[in-house]
Amino acid sequence: AVVSTQSTGKEHPDIKAILMGTRRTDPYSSHLTEFAPTDPGWPQILRVNPIITWSYSQVWDFLRSLQVPYCPLYDQGYTSIGNVLNTKPNPALSVGEGDKFRPAYELVDGEKERSGRM
Repeated sequence: AVVSTQSTGKEHPDIKAILMGTRRTDPYSSHLTEFAPTDPGWPQILRVNPIITWSYSQVWDFLRSLQVPYCPLYDQGYTSIGNVLNTKPNPALSVGEGDKFRPAYELVDGEKERSGRM
């Protein structure tokens, strides 16, 4: 199940660490390490960041090689998903002039991962 760090700390005070899917290229994450405490004001839980050094393509190689299920929006050209107001398919994956997009795992330049965010 996916839960927030904040609700986990309140509802399950016995939990001391939580696995995260954060990478250094994520917003506000360049300073994080493999093991990082939560920010001030949050329940004190150790955040374990096993993929902190992975690139965009390494994430997709892992997911696809192990056939890990993922959100179907990624197959529609979304490479970074926020909410309905700030997310659109990544223009770098556009096929021609229409509304067709290649899947997220075909993005070659990981620096453009958030090009679909507004």
